Amino acid sequence: MVNTILLTIRAKMENASKAERILGKYILKNVQEIPNLSVAELSKKSGVSQATVVRFAQDLGVDGFKGLKVELARSSNISTSGIYEEISPNDDVDEIKDKLAVRIQHTLEITSKGLNKDVLQRTVDLLGEASIIQTYGLGASSLVAQDFTQKFSRIGTSVLNTQDTHLMASNFLTQRNKQVLFLISDSGETLETITLAKLAKDEEVPIIGLTSNPQSTLAKISNIKILTSDNVPKDRIRSAATTSLISQLYTVDLIYYLYLQRNYETNVQKLKESHLLVSKYFSN
Repeated sequence: MVNTILLTIRAKMENASKAERILGKYILKNVQEIPNLSVAELSKKSGVSQATVVRFAQDLGVDGFKGLKVELARSSNISTSGIYEEISPNDDVDEIKDKLAVRIQHTLEITSKGLNKDVLQRTVDLLGEASIIQTYGLGASSLVAQDFTQKFSRIGTSVLNTQDTHLMASNFLTQRNKQVLFLISDSGETLETITLAKLAKDEEVPIIGLTSNPQSTLAKISNIKILTSDNVPKDRIRSAATTSLISQLYTVDLIYYLYLQRNYETNVQKLKESHLLVSKYFSN
């Protein structure tokens, strides 16, 4: 698989300082040249300070400027020019396959690096303490909520998942057992999601928020915020719609396997039993 440093640079530039944007643009326009330059030479050619070059490389998550040069050298050897560009109407099937593959790989890498170990452990702790988990997402995030429900239900966890927000709100009051609310919203600003979060907070129901926006209302109101990948500029809606979903699904999978580990033998047995039950009654 190809490396994804160019996508990382593009994403970083969206919220970068003026000097970093200048440097990023220069690197993207001169990928093949950079591996042969020193920090001082790149500083002079791009018109930014050496400190900016060093800081820029460090913030990319590579092994300093040396690591950046190695990654760029790998990228410059990729024969398919434009693989890092947005999908266009003129792309053939192979080009779309390559572009999606590199974006998915990049999304998984960035998401995996960004997920905080302590946050994940606290999430699993809270889910494990709950008698009932309510989960909700709207639009593409509803697919993630369904995936969450399917996975956890198969190991005997009580999960409520519905698009009926009125019913969910009622459950905050009527369910006597200990609850947790697991909310999913890439933007963290979906009206229905935020309304449920506020109602849950009023009823002292713990909230786990899955979002890519650390400054969002959902992130601020959640007891635990899980931050997914935000590596595609929001004006690139075609790619963002795919990568945000991939990032959310990966995170739910990770939480599920960490949860599964807590009572591994018991949970695996439940999975086997549910599989056998489905096979017995619903297979040809």
